[in-house]
Amino acid sequence: MLLSVQQKYILETLRKLGCVRKDQLHALVRGKFQRPGFDISETRMAAMLRQLRSGLGDFHVDGGFVYLVRGQPDAARLEAIDVMLELSEGVTQDFSTKLDSPRLLRFALGEDKLKLFSVAMLSHVSDTQLLQRERSERIVWISDGGTPPEGLTLPPKHFFAARQTDGSHRFYGSNGP
Repeated sequence: MLLSVQQKYILETLRKLGCVRKDQLHALVRGKFQRPGFDISETRMAAMLRQLRSGLGDFHVDGGFVYLVRGQPDAARLEAIDVMLELSEGVTQDFSTKLDSPRLLRFALGEDKLKLFSVAMLSHVSDTQLLQRERSERIVWISDGGTPPEGLTLPPKHFFAARQTDGSHRFYGSNGP
């Protein structure tokens, strides 16, 4: 099967992320390929997904999810992708999920000066101070309930992403340098 560069990117994205919502995948593809005179519309995206589904046996579109055969929805990973899309406005330079817990997702954004972010799960660590970060890295914490635990204090360059009722996030930072 001959694939477009966008379809190759979709497969690469699914290999990295496992399972994504259609809207997340559309935002990632649009952020990667959007330029004047070339729009990744919902119609174009649906056509690419339809072609992939009919041509590849391990490619699935099920309800609002897109995944390869072994990918299953992971609520924490899906929320980490939402955080990445919000912070990057859909335009990431690179991202990875091959990380040690409590990190769920690491991504870079920016053109001139790259900024490194990791999204981590608060319930996977006993103390946020224990997570070692790279010098230029910022850590964004999420929680199962979407709200910070009572009395949460964060080290410098750490943030908490509080989930809002509309699915977006409000970001709270540390008071340190």
